[in-house]
Amino acid sequence: MHVFPVGIGKIGRETPEMKTTISQMIEGPTWTPPKSIRMAYEEDGIELPETVPAGPDNPLGEYAMRLRYGSGQYLIHGTNKDFGIGLRVSSGCIRMEPADIEWLFEQVSRGTKVQIVNQPIKVAVEPDSSVYVESHEPLTGRDGYKQSLEWPLELQIWVDQYQFASTRVDSVIKVQSGLPTLIADGAHLETMQQ
Repeated sequence: MHVFPVGIGKIGRETPEMKTTISQMIEGPTWTPPKSIRMAYEEDGIELPETVPAGPDNPLGEYAMRLRYGSGQYLIHGTNKDFGIGLRVSSGCIRMEPADIEWLFEQVSRGTKVQIVNQPIKVAVEPDSSVYVESHEPLTGRDGYKQSLEWPLELQIWVDQYQFASTRVDSVIKVQSGLPTLIADGAHLETMQQ
């Protein structure tokens, strides 16, 4: 399991939830800002070029992976800035630290499955039956309200099935670190089932 901090779409230009694949792997991407983004910059007195070539001035960084979604406008990409990771600052793309995107770029290929979710609490049961829970602060929606922190159904089923004390799960959810935390290892669960 690998976890990376990312920047996501700002309110009004949210990163959509999706199940898709990588349609294109791009080393040294050029950036063609859409008309809507150029117009938004113009309102702030900044004129963007129609195309930004690869290089240090390119906000996509050195690597980009295009997602097969919509008209292909969503990317997972690097950045040339020292801010924005961990924030809602993009126009919908997923922004990663340069070293992280470089590593990820080498691990995946065209056709790799991608799922983007907006769930403040996630649970993963690994092949060895180890259980991880990750919790982060809920996002604020367009309406100005945050999502509620409700246990996912699969987590409640797991706790009930193994009659596991929920205090460990509750503490992970309360901390909201954004990091997957081991709740129970597979070997421990095996002995509980016997």
